[in-house]
Amino acid sequence: MPVLAAQQPVTAAAASTQPNRSARAFGRVLRALAQMGADLEHQVADIALAAGLRPGHASRLLLTAVEEGFAEPGERYGTYRLTCDAAVLLGPAPVRTSTPEITETLRALHRDTNLATAWHVPGWRPGTGLHLDLVDAVSPRLALRLDAAQQDGDLSRTAAGRIALAFLPPQMTSTADGRPLRLCEDLARTVTSSRIAASRTSSTHSLATAVLRGDALVATLTVTGTPDQFTDDLIVQEHAVLLRRAAARSSQSRAV
Repeated sequence: MPVLAAQQPVTAAAASTQPNRSARAFGRVLRALAQMGADLEHQVADIALAAGLRPGHASRLLLTAVEEGFAEPGERYGTYRLTCDAAVLLGPAPVRTSTPEITETLRALHRDTNLATAWHVPGWRPGTGLHLDLVDAVSPRLALRLDAAQQDGDLSRTAAGRIALAFLPPQMTSTADGRPLRLCEDLARTVTSSRIAASRTSSTHSLATAVLRGDALVATLTVTGTPDQFTDDLIVQEHAVLLRRAAARSSQSRAV
């Protein structure tokens, strides 16, 4: 009897902590999704690694998250993303920060083209809708850097915004009040087939391309310069080639 008496409190204590452990693991999965990009879809293995869990455990918790409306399957098999409701509960999206790989990509592209370069990450939040976060930019001139930031409120007017509208899934391409954002069909087809979007202001021209992980858009890469740097069609084509190459290298590196 004394042995049983000694064992019972231990067993009860262990049982009482189990729900807390499960809740913590569930929270870690949701937090991992938010930190990896609440508006993007992620593989179970990547979610498990970010949450510090075994893939099988993370997979079961993700199925529960789907049942409870906190997560939903992505468009690619075996991927998940947060729902809008979960994004609200988890608060503001984390601040987008640059990495040495992103900075080096921008510097190398600047050296190759002599143009201002910029890296944007697309995001979607309730009350905000689709937006592009400027993560990093390289430019020898402040005025050119401001144009490279692509901060026009109308995404369809900027090169980076057109890439986002052409490559992101429809559930992300909406305004703060839920109105859909679209490019005209011909422009969308041209952007997706060439992986290049262009835009102009009175003082600058820009080209942008998609940085992809699989089929998912994770960032836009942009070059911006003065009109005289875009007068020769052959030079513009060369800029486009260098831009796509830089994006392709970034897609296979730790930059994304």
